[in-house]
Amino acid sequence: MISPITIKIVIIGVGIIGPRHAAHVKKSKSTELFGIVDPSAAGPKVANELQVPHFNSIQEMIQECEGTGTQYPDGAIVCTPNSTHVKISAELASHGIHLLVEKPLSPTPAEAMALKNYCDSKGVKLLVGHHRRFNPHIVATKENLHKVGKIIAIQGTWTLRKPSAYFESAAWRTDISTGGGVLLINLIHDIDLLQYMFGPIERVYAELLSKQKLQYPNVDEGACLTIRFKNGICGTFVCSDSVTSPFNFESGTGENPTIPYNDGLEGLYRIFGTDGTLSVPDFNLYHQNSSEKQEEPSWLNPIQKECIIENRDEKLLTQQPFDLQLAHFVDVIRGNQEPFCSALDGMSSSLCIQAVLNSIETELPQRVPDCESIKPDYSSLGVKTFPLDKKLNS
Repeated sequence: MISPITIKIVIIGVGIIGPRHAAHVKKSKSTELFGIVDPSAAGPKVANELQVPHFNSIQEMIQECEGTGTQYPDGAIVCTPNSTHVKISAELASHGIHLLVEKPLSPTPAEAMALKNYCDSKGVKLLVGHHRRFNPHIVATKENLHKVGKIIAIQGTWTLRKPSAYFESAAWRTDISTGGGVLLINLIHDIDLLQYMFGPIERVYAELLSKQKLQYPNVDEGACLTIRFKNGICGTFVCSDSVTSPFNFESGTGENPTIPYNDGLEGLYRIFGTDGTLSVPDFNLYHQNSSEKQEEPSWLNPIQKECIIENRDEKLLTQQPFDLQLAHFVDVIRGNQEPFCSALDGMSSSLCIQAVLNSIETELPQRVPDCESIKPDYSSLGVKTFPLDKKLNS
């Protein structure tokens, strides 16, 4: 039974992103931080700082609830290493706990499809943590796309340099088999945004960038992509975590407090259209005003630059995407909304990343499969009892 007043949320995993989620849950008037689940030394430390219970495992939390007659938490935010998302989420879903799972939902689409179907069978809501969909910069971009006319092409960048401590603190980030690498960890965010703004991606071609961190031979450091969307829009994207650069979403939007905000950044995304070009996150629109004779736009005419959002920082930096995503998760749990980023949305981004990896391996362009073509891998769930087995496996 869901509380009519506050929604109880448990945080699973307190690496980098878990404590951020916990802080937002703690300060929200709509939620109560139920506790922290993490077997590492960081678990009790974070729980103590936030003055909430700590559990070494989900099973320990469930046993504690049953032993004390305490209601299970209404929802869980899963912030564990990528390769563990499916089993952990399935265990929570088996107890009817609604889920916000950090991206990627799973390193493989077959596992993600199995989790989606399992959650459906349990009546559990599943929201994928592509929080940038809630970022005011993205909301404003989507609202103003019409100003460029028919969109012809896009250009995007996510480039910075991650410190050694980032990899040394979590070995899973150093191997693609455990969900590591900038493509699975970071590019997937931008792929989700590109599809959210411009529609499904149909085909990709990718070339790996040269390797700098030779001590980690089993993980990528970035790639250069060409992309074709189903609606005919084409684009390019450069992604790297081994270069010195401010051209990344965090620096350009001020979203992550640990990465310095660059308020003068232009052209993180460029959206090219028949009537103009929109630069994001600065929101400069480059266009030509037609004369009274209604002459067609021409390279012979001057280009005008116009910032289409006044007081940009005041309007776009005051709302926090994590707060907006949490408020949405509460509405999803209450049954007031459907997930803004569904399991199928999350799977679609994962399928794009898989196509990128396949392109790198084959040195050929790759078509992105539709989600409906994915056969679920139920063996990945790891749950002992599986309701509706016959229906799900038919």
